Amino acid sequence: MSQTVPFPQASPRPGNACLMHGMAERLGADVERAAVSGDISPQELSDMVTRCGECTQHDACIIWLLEHQGPQDLPPEYCLNTQELHYVRAVQDQIIPD
Repeated sequence: MSQTVPFPQASPRPGNACLMHGMAERLGADVERAAVSGDISPQELSDMVTRCGECTQHDACIIWLLEHQGPQDLPPEYCLNTQELHYVRAVQDQIIPD
């Protein structure tokens, strides 16, 4: 039986995690797998959710996610997790050597 890695509580608003995971999915970045595999730390994942919660563009983000179904190359310019999401995608695509 495998154990799951406990992730720190990131935000009191569960919608933040949904938006961040939705953006990650569109960009092809599996952030949960990245945290479990050690590509990013559980704290880094928590920080990503927190940054999403601090964003002032939630409504725009929801609309962007609805209008951009399927794989996307770039997040919207206001995304506070752009760098982290690109990093996770690059590592998972083996663009960045270990």
